[in-house]
Amino acid sequence: MKLSLVASLLVCSLMALNTPAVAQEQSAAEHKHDHAEHKHEHDEHDDDVVALGAHVHGHAVLTLVLEGNEMQLAFQSAAQSIVGFEHKPSTAEQKQEVAAAIEVFNQGEWFSFNNDANCELAMAEASTDLTELQANEGHADFYANYQLLCQRPARLTELQLRIFELLPALEHMDIQWIINGQQGASQAALSSSTVRFQ
Repeated sequence: MKLSLVASLLVCSLMALNTPAVAQEQSAAEHKHDHAEHKHEHDEHDDDVVALGAHVHGHAVLTLVLEGNEMQLAFQSAAQSIVGFEHKPSTAEQKQEVAAAIEVFNQGEWFSFNNDANCELAMAEASTDLTELQANEGHADFYANYQLLCQRPARLTELQLRIFELLPALEHMDIQWIINGQQGASQAALSSSTVRFQ
């Protein structure tokens, strides 16, 4: 499993703060990973715990860091929740599904912020373990990293998520954020797809 530099930096930023809320959430995520219902068809488990969160089907993690007017977002989810499988694509249809998913994530239109903050996408980079030469039959993930510039960052109050409409297999998302030194965490789902930062 590989994380981008941006995702690694976001994780380091969150760990550096190490407040009880984040530590408690990380502990809950680890507990869920260790003892949980993975909903996998196979019995073997390689105990790969990804830094941004546990590999759980139907679940995604989004981490947001805003410093000044520069925002970094890192998204991660099990490939099963995105394209419906976790093995290297073998048919033309599966290859097309993976390419289409990467394109959707590269467009970055599955999320938006309140208009008052005036945030514009500056960079988007999506990838998946499914495209790796050594892609195995195990736990493959999708990753997406974004950079945005917000002209009025002090007015950033909410995040709207349209990803649940695009991906029916994605049931919920954990969101952690650091906005100019203030941090918080929330969950989102199809029925509650707006996250408020205040």
